[in-house]
Amino acid sequence: MASNRKQSRFLLSIWLVALLLHLCCYNNNQPPNGLVMAFTVDNCRAPIRSGMRQSTKDQMDSSIITMLMSTKDDATASKNDSNNSKLDSLLVELSDAFDYQGRMDGNPALKEGYRCGFVTVMGAPNMGKSTLTNALLEKDLCIATARPQTTRHAILGILTTPKCQVCLVDTPGVIEHPAYKLQEGMMEAVMGAFHDSDVLLVVTDLFSTPIPDDELFAKVQNSQKPTVVAINKVDLASTVNPDAESNQDKTITVEQAVAQWRQLLPNALAIVPMIASDGASDPGVGVLRRLFTGGPDVPAAIRDLGRPVPGMFQPNVQFISDEEATQLLPISPPLFDPELLTDRTDRFIASELIRSSLFETLKKELPYCCEVRIHEFKEPTETRNLIRIRADILVERDSQKVIVIGKSGEQIKNVGIAARKKLQVFFQVPVFLDLKVKVDKDWRKKESKLQEYGYVKERKKKKP
Repeated sequence: MASNRKQSRFLLSIWLVALLLHLCCYNNNQPPNGLVMAFTVDNCRAPIRSGMRQSTKDQMDSSIITMLMSTKDDATASKNDSNNSKLDSLLVELSDAFDYQGRMDGNPALKEGYRCGFVTVMGAPNMGKSTLTNALLEKDLCIATARPQTTRHAILGILTTPKCQVCLVDTPGVIEHPAYKLQEGMMEAVMGAFHDSDVLLVVTDLFSTPIPDDELFAKVQNSQKPTVVAINKVDLASTVNPDAESNQDKTITVEQAVAQWRQLLPNALAIVPMIASDGASDPGVGVLRRLFTGGPDVPAAIRDLGRPVPGMFQPNVQFISDEEATQLLPISPPLFDPELLTDRTDRFIASELIRSSLFETLKKELPYCCEVRIHEFKEPTETRNLIRIRADILVERDSQKVIVIGKSGEQIKNVGIAARKKLQVFFQVPVFLDLKVKVDKDWRKKESKLQEYGYVKERKKKKP
């Protein structure tokens, strides 16, 4: 019944739009200028982009309201008061028809000059991409461990201010030669995020570790998209041995790393040294945050970095103004509710937090064979301030199952304790967690399983 009511309201909305356009076009025999305005790229972004856009319904809501407001402005100049009154009534009816639970407030979308865009965070494995994303969001959304290839999905983090909405996309570490289907799916996520981005944030380290896929790196070099480089882990400069044979072909100072990346990406807007593990308090993280949000006072954040390093900015550029920073993101209404941190579900977040505990608790290669599936997630109620989660940890072999469970269940108990702490910190309520270990043989190599688990999209069958 609820579905039928929503469908009826949606059809009513379309009918009202058609009626309004007919009213506006009456005696003109041509579409109003507002219709053209509403569907330009700057005024209405595509409703779906790699599954990370808000629902199509919200996009139509924002787009149609924008269109109607523009149409009304055109009509006001040329129609009489009677027609304007009809326009106002239709706008109210249309807004009421779109009044569903969870609807994004349309007012920010109508603000002049509001900006919104996607910033893709990319780089080699173990560069600190997830750590940096969390620092920019000032929230631990993405799991970050000391091991490479912890991130498997492209994860969206949303940073909203009164002037803009920055959609940060944390991606898996780039692998040049994927070893199995799961890694192929991870690289598809990276390529999708690259193509969908408005801004590129390339993360490297003090040693100037490049993106290992030469073809992808060439695309980054030739891209016309604004690009920023984050040189992470600069604190290693005080501990590195310059005479070690393993460091002979690496940059080992901040100055060397900045110079190297200025050669690799000469058009990069900025090359910023930082220590992402220090969080939002790190000066380099502060520069990136103000850069992407358009201020306030980007030059002051740059001065907080200390003595400028040659090559941080393009030739003859000493700093970036707030106005220049604002231009990074395209003009667009916000694509997500300002209160949202991510478009991922609580179930997904819970599975990621449990998986991070597996990485921290288990040794060697075993965590890479594990997948976490949530089959029960009960939210708190008025009478029970508790989240109940039941999850399966999937492994590929019976021998792996024995290791994950451990002697007398000690290992899985430790995983559960660590995961429960993370879950309670994130959700801010007590958590009951029940973990089971099951075998799903060779799941990383089976495309059907990877589709089921959300790592790859279903392939369209070719017509004979």
